[in-house]
Amino acid sequence: MYTCIKCGAEVDELYRRYSPSVLKVSKCEKCGSIADKYIEYDPVIVLVDLVLLNKSAYRHLLYNSGFKSYWKLIVVLVLGESFRIWSSGGSKEPLATVLPLHRDDKDAYEGERSFYILLLHTTLSLGAFFCAVIGVTELRWLISGNRPIKYSALDLGRALTVGGCAKLIGLLDMVWGHISPDPHYALIHGYTVLCLLTAYSVVCESGRSGSLVGLAGGILAYGYVTANITWIHRAFTNTANSTAINAMVQ
Repeated sequence: MYTCIKCGAEVDELYRRYSPSVLKVSKCEKCGSIADKYIEYDPVIVLVDLVLLNKSAYRHLLYNSGFKSYWKLIVVLVLGESFRIWSSGGSKEPLATVLPLHRDDKDAYEGERSFYILLLHTTLSLGAFFCAVIGVTELRWLISGNRPIKYSALDLGRALTVGGCAKLIGLLDMVWGHISPDPHYALIHGYTVLCLLTAYSVVCESGRSGSLVGLAGGILAYGYVTANITWIHRAFTNTANSTAINAMVQ
């Protein structure tokens, strides 16, 4: 079964092929619109509509596209966010100060070790976010009894992965290093929340307020894990400071 990208109803087929070069796009029986216009579009157009927070594009990607490599998106998301934090040295110090180009083998080892520490930290934070959102959503359906027919925790995890990829925009901090990172990264956080709200509302068939309630637990869990795993922060800070001191001594 497929999904109408306009209303979210189930459809039997997206198109009917009459010959190798001729096909007819199917219409949704519920809303009368074309079931999925994106099957005739270039993937770049789908990507643009995803960036523009178009729910139809999210439905196409999640239900009709056949895209299965969500685990690759998770790996890219974890690596990208970890590298963004690691490249800034966990502070506002310039990258060249914390991670100098000319280092001995010991400094190189310490820098690599700090990246693996941050990789673990990011994985735990995102894992807590995913588990909390899915847990709160399941509790919400248990209390309200309005569980959508098509809903599944797997689809919700995929939607959160797609929406969370907006955080990769933070890698531009490496290009705009001369600008204070706080203002533009706050905008990235805001845009990421909007992407997550859109993806959540598509899977759970809820409005923005209901989606925000579902995401609130995940946001709180992410913030808690990020702020309270002190041994990871301590290990990274000590490693970064040690590398910076060695660089200044040289």
